[in-house]
Amino acid sequence: MLASIAILTLFGIFLIMLETFLPGWVAGILGTISILAAVWLAVMAEELSGWSSGMRLLLALGILVFAAAVLLVWLRWFAVKFFRGSMTLTASIETPVCITAALGAQGHALTELRPLGRAEIDGKRYEVRCQTGLVAAGTRIEVIATEPGNLLVRPLTA
Repeated sequence: MLASIAILTLFGIFLIMLETFLPGWVAGILGTISILAAVWLAVMAEELSGWSSGMRLLLALGILVFAAAVLLVWLRWFAVKFFRGSMTLTASIETPVCITAALGAQGHALTELRPLGRAEIDGKRYEVRCQTGLVAAGTRIEVIATEPGNLLVRPLTA
């Protein structure tokens, strides 16, 4: 009977470890059922009738503690450390550089601003967003604010 309990416990631990790679919770649920079956056998088996109830409960608690410790070690060190590089996306997205141009600087629209487009301000080309919407190419514009990735501009009235 102790061999059956040990096999159920180890099989349950193996299935829960397998759950780290398989989607769907099926292996994890079957592993949990297997470990709980081992605990139930430790407490209720007739072959262990010579054992006191305290020893049976100690065996059941030992099964749970052993399974929890093995799974904690698995998840903490092996699953995270060894498989992290091959199974985890580590790409990062850079934040856009905040463009700085002097507030009040003037220039002209190189493209039609609808409301985004390109403009030349103080001899440099920038991505800009027009505050008022559509502006024709060649219109004089003024910088009124900065945003991540572009400048906020408005057309100058003649």
